[in-house]
Amino acid sequence: MKLHPAGKEEVIDLYLDENQHPIAYKAKLDELMNCGMSEQDARDAIADGITMEVYYSPNQGFFLVESESIESTIIFNPYDGIVCELEED
Repeated sequence: MKLHPAGKEEVIDLYLDENQHPIAYKAKLDELMNCGMSEQDARDAIADGITMEVYYSPNQGFFLVESESIESTIIFNPYDGIVCELEED
């Protein structure tokens, strides 16, 4: 599976609600605070939304990847575990 090249990303802004998504919200809040943000700054960043790239694995389903992590992390297809490679322009 190929990752979208820069400028051709398909994105969705994800909004976490502390009451509807308590586990994910707390995990993201803790991560941002562990990276040096104050609690209020972390809450504000979450409230601004998290940009997610949208991918579809044929015959398996959709999955999302945080846009900020694409260039610094190896991305695996969550359905089959295969590494996603960057698509050439």
